[in-house]
Amino acid sequence: MVQITDLFIYPVKSLKGISLNTSETSLRGLKFDREWMITNSDYEFITQREIESMSTIEVSIDSGALTLSSKNNTNHTIPLDSIKSELIKASVWGDICDAYDEGGDVALWLTSVLGQYKGKSLRLVRYAKQGVRPVPSKYLEGMEAQSAFSDQFPYLVTSWESLDKLNKGLIKNGSQVAKMNRFRPNIVVKGIEDLEKKTSQNFLCQQSGYSFGLRKPCKRCKIITINQDDGKIDNPKEPLATLTSLRFSDEINGAFFGQNAILLSTKNYILKVGDELSIC
Repeated sequence: MVQITDLFIYPVKSLKGISLNTSETSLRGLKFDREWMITNSDYEFITQREIESMSTIEVSIDSGALTLSSKNNTNHTIPLDSIKSELIKASVWGDICDAYDEGGDVALWLTSVLGQYKGKSLRLVRYAKQGVRPVPSKYLEGMEAQSAFSDQFPYLVTSWESLDKLNKGLIKNGSQVAKMNRFRPNIVVKGIEDLEKKTSQNFLCQQSGYSFGLRKPCKRCKIITINQDDGKIDNPKEPLATLTSLRFSDEINGAFFGQNAILLSTKNYILKVGDELSIC
């Protein structure tokens, strides 16, 4: 039996994640996941691919506010219920999304902590509730799914078996082992081999009634070379090189780890660490 061992959300794309014991599903992903994004002054998205030190900013969220904290012990709080009326257009991977600018104060704070990018200051934007960013239909198999500011899919599932296989390969190659946080999953499971080859199969939680469709193995990039604790790159080739050589997926080119997924259920559910899943 497959079991959920960990749940994570990343309220601000490419900043630190938050570990949860329970989380609510939605059409766009777990509640608050990738609802905010850092951009340049032209509202073009920026991630750890451009600024590695983004990984060092802690994020917390409660019923009233989103709080960002730097490694220098400065922080900035953004109220969740602030009223904004002027929509802006923010771009992420070629998609143009309706969003709201969170204002000049947090923009100044982010720019002071992370620096400018290519001479442009940083902004923080929030995905508009009325926005629509559909997952490409070729992955949906007749279902409906959207995302906020995630790369393309609303959910990312990884497994401990895949991490163990990767780390054995890294040790064999004389490289440092990798932590799961480098792969920035939403749902971590145990009890399944070769997750990356399970495309088009589904996870079903019979007790709670929710189900997920595994739709595309996740192709990895530079971000997995970044130490998520300090924002440093000790070896720019690893674990990408070892992951590529191990061929986790049937896809021909690239390094793959985990599965992108969509929610198949027609309503929202509460996911819990410890939930048991069957695969079908």
